[in-house]
Amino acid sequence: MTRHYRIEPAQPVHLPLLPDIERAAAALFPASVIPPALRQGVVSQLRLEQAQAERRLWVALSPRGEPVGFALAEPGVEAAFLVELDVHPDHQRQGLGRRLIAAAIDWARAGGHRNLTLTTFEHVPWNGPFYARLGFRRLAEAELDERLARQLAGERSLGLKDRVAMALAL
Repeated sequence: MTRHYRIEPAQPVHLPLLPDIERAAAALFPASVIPPALRQGVVSQLRLEQAQAERRLWVALSPRGEPVGFALAEPGVEAAFLVELDVHPDHQRQGLGRRLIAAAIDWARAGGHRNLTLTTFEHVPWNGPFYARLGFRRLAEAELDERLARQLAGERSLGLKDRVAMALAL
């Protein structure tokens, strides 16, 4: 069924719909992983607008043309960073996460980045193990650049546990 879904750069009309996708995906996590108080946090509209304008925000569109997932990446010096990847629970297990990541990988390669990095939950099956199956490897603390170290510290300060950084060599 994945052939009926499309992955394409986000358009301005898609942006108001993305926070609901992000919240729906966050609702799948147990309270021990993402505390209820953090579940409503979403990527800001300003950040989405900037990413859309710079063509580093992609959406998965349902057969009816509705956004059901998205990926947001940011450039770095040598490594691009996957800020967010979400697929609405009603549309998961269709390969959309993989296809969204493929769009981010293509963008990162075209931009001359040597790696695509991210932070994620180490043991949640649709997080760390999922990325590992795609070729991402966990980074040791000594391998973290300043950006990843800052990112993990910020996530941990919010009470998120078992967060790790991963990288895919491009």
